[in-house]
Amino acid sequence: MFKKILITIVFVVFSIANADKFNEPLSISIEKVDTKNKTLSFPAYDLVVGESGFVLTKLTDYVVISAKIEIKSIENGIATASFSDFDTMKQKYLPTPHILPKAGDMASFREINNKAFLIAPDLNTYEKIKSQLKDELSLMSSDLLMGYLNDYGGFDPNAKFLKKACSVYSVGLIYIVGTNSLNVLDCQSLALLESIPFDTSKVNKTIAPFFSRLQEIKTGSLASLFYSKKSKNYFEFYDNLIKNGFDIQKSKKAKKSPKTKESQK
Repeated sequence: MFKKILITIVFVVFSIANADKFNEPLSISIEKVDTKNKTLSFPAYDLVVGESGFVLTKLTDYVVISAKIEIKSIENGIATASFSDFDTMKQKYLPTPHILPKAGDMASFREINNKAFLIAPDLNTYEKIKSQLKDELSLMSSDLLMGYLNDYGGFDPNAKFLKKACSVYSVGLIYIVGTNSLNVLDCQSLALLESIPFDTSKVNKTIAPFFSRLQEIKTGSLASLFYSKKSKNYFEFYDNLIKNGFDIQKSKKAKKSPKTKESQK
């Protein structure tokens, strides 16, 4: 019995550490560009569908970011990515350069994946996962994410909020604890990159919308009374979001997760 438990612990630790492959920057020369369909192709290496990045285009005297990209498919070792205007650092009063990617440009991935957010149901789970991540990964405080949510407005973190937070703090990955799983998502596309087995059966009391030392700011406004608070059922909420890719239109009522004690919020 003890041996079985030990093997399970070692497997989980190894799996979480192995997820850190997404922290290693990767630059690939673009082989083909389809401007009509706004796609480009290049060797896939160890990329997975859903990863996001950007294109570096060399001009006469300098290099510019010409587009943002997202892997849409991988076939026979070749990745196909969609591209669109790079608006992550868009400035309202500055001109936005319009440069189309071309063959020979560099597709760059995982440049900001050394920073991540972690959404967990309680302190114990948060600390357990944090201790198993490599030192090279800078885990941004969940207090920072909660503080931004209070400023942003609302109770449940939705796709628009998470993408905004990731852009503001230049975060590349987000780890979300679901029912018996630790899910690694691309922070820009919110695509699920990997799901790692992680035992959550001992989580008896969850914190909504996620573990943080900060409390929800109760403004007392009329609008706050109508905020969606589905994350009070932590596991059902995040399992459903991960399953449906944070697309509210696709979301269907998820099957009830094993009941936990009433949330602290």
